[in-house]
Amino acid sequence: DILTSYPLEISSIKTKKEFGEKILEILLKGKDITTDLLEEIHRKLFDVLSDGDIDDDYFLELSSVGAEYLLNSLEEVKEHINSFVYAETRKEKILGTILSVEDKTITIEYNNKGQFRKIKIEYDDVLNIGTRVKI
Repeated sequence: DILTSYPLEISSIKTKKEFGEKILEILLKGKDITTDLLEEIHRKLFDVLSDGDIDDDYFLELSSVGAEYLLNSLEEVKEHINSFVYAETRKEKILGTILSVEDKTITIEYNNKGQFRKIKIEYDDVLNIGTRVKI
C-alpha cells in the first residue's frame, strides 16, 4: 500500500549478505527518483516492517535501479515517450528520443551526423531497449 501512492514500481526484492550483514534489498524503478523520495519511502517501509514482518537481524536497503535501465514491455516503452533511449534490433543500434508508440510501432528521433532523422521500428523486432542519459 505504501508504494501505490508514488509513481514507482518495484524492480526487484531480494535478500543478500554483505560484510556479514543480512540485507533486504528493494530496488525501485521510476522517473525522477530522488534521495529525498527514497528516504521518505524508506521511513514508511521501516515503520511497517519493524512490526515483526522481517527478522530483526536484517537491514532494509531501498534504492533506485539508476538512470539507465531496460524497458521490459511495450507498456514501459509507452510510459517513456520523450525519453532518451538506446534501442537495438538485428539490423541497427539507435540512440534517440521516443516520439510515439502506435500499436507496436515505435518512432524514434535520432541524430545522424548533425541531421535529425526519424525511424520506425516494430516492438517485436527489438532485442533491447532501455533508458540512457543524454550527454
